[in-house]
Amino acid sequence: MLVKGARQSRKSALVRQIGSTLDDADTRKAAQDDPRDFVTAEQTLIIDEAQRVPELFLAIKSTVDSDSRPGRFLLTGSARLLSMRAVPDLLPGRVETIELWPLSQGEIDATSDGFVDALFTEGPAVSY
Repeated sequence: MLVKGARQSRKSALVRQIGSTLDDADTRKAAQDDPRDFVTAEQTLIIDEAQRVPELFLAIKSTVDSDSRPGRFLLTGSARLLSMRAVPDLLPGRVETIELWPLSQGEIDATSDGFVDALFTEGPAVSY
């Protein structure tokens, strides 16, 4: 699943609570040095700012092609992520994209909305 959105829509803040960010130099270096190993995980792998290491997309494609269980990856990126030259050819049919707007309904209503949990339990049926 790919969560994309404009700058300041709080994508990074959302996933930093539960995943790694490629804004971190050490994490980015690990992803660049061995993308295939980086995406090998038993649990859901959450990667913030995925566009910072384009080589990850080929590794993710290969991993998903060999094991197509849904919910293995949650990626975030800028609104221009899918317009990157390499990405459109790698992920069709392999990724569900959700646009994250600057405020969730829960934030507007000052209540918990369980957005991330709903993404993994309801998948494409999530209404946002």
